Amino acid sequence: MRSTRGRSRWDVPLPFDVAPVAMPAPPKETPAPVPEDGTLIHRLVGGHLTSRGLPPGSDLMIDPRRPRRGEVAVVRSGGRTRVGIFDLERGRAVLRSDRGTRWLPPDTVYVGVAALAAPTLDGMP
Repeated sequence: MRSTRGRSRWDVPLPFDVAPVAMPAPPKETPAPVPEDGTLIHRLVGGHLTSRGLPPGSDLMIDPRRPRRGEVAVVRSGGRTRVGIFDLERGRAVLRSDRGTRWLPPDTVYVGVAALAAPTLDGMP
């Protein structure tokens, strides 16, 4: 319930100015390198496939075909690019990763399958 009166007589200003807390800027994502032959490359951002030997920062060369069960698939769903192990569950397409299973809606666009992966180098930024 809100008070309909103005300031209370017990409202005392602070003896110092409070600086507004500045939010840190989000880290800039470096775009994946583009090879000369026009091959599509996707750089992994999160640690969703670490158990498969693909740490964050790994570059995936994409083969533009529809994935089969058990392959690392790159899809566009809900305005985002998602990477995971393609599988079927209860007759529906899903992407599995270290963080769980994501059901894919019917309007999902299949970008392709990871044909080759280049892991990050230790000590590189």
